[in-house]
Amino acid sequence: MINGPKPEDYNLLAIGPDADTEETQRAYQRMKALYSEGSLATYSLMNEDERKEILDRIEMAYLRISRAISRCATGPQGTAQEADRSIPPVNYDGDTGQEAIGPFLKRCREDLGMTLKELSKRTRIRSTYLESIEEERFEHLPAPVYLRGFIIEFARAVDIRNPEELAARYLSILEGYKQDK
Repeated sequence: MINGPKPEDYNLLAIGPDADTEETQRAYQRMKALYSEGSLATYSLMNEDERKEILDRIEMAYLRISRAISRCATGPQGTAQEADRSIPPVNYDGDTGQEAIGPFLKRCREDLGMTLKELSKRTRIRSTYLESIEEERFEHLPAPVYLRGFIIEFARAVDIRNPEELAARYLSILEGYKQDK
């Protein structure tokens, strides 16, 4: 099974965690060419088995990163979100049939192979709050001013584009929930 990308995957392809699909593909092709059979860069530095092992690691790194990009670039409605496109606002409605933001965040975290404990350590947000965000247990969340920051940090940690827009949308859903109560 292919888990989420690891820091060494990004290092192997010489890209950052915020790389988009196109940049990831270019890096993959560049590294694959560098370690291809007969490449001058590897001809005298390594034997055939070492070269193949590195190519396998490059392949797995590319698969993990591209899978995470494609899954997290898919918005809560299940459609691809362009990097410069706004996430459309929605009102709280449990019967829309669309993936809610909390489960979307959870899916992106899990796609990266990250546990709540790891995310908590990375963001310095209590895991109980992170879990409440994912489960959309609005009554267990902090004040909106804190919640906004928590969601932005959560989204950044799982490489979601436009974290500020996602936070604004989550808060609008929270507001709709409070009005319905």
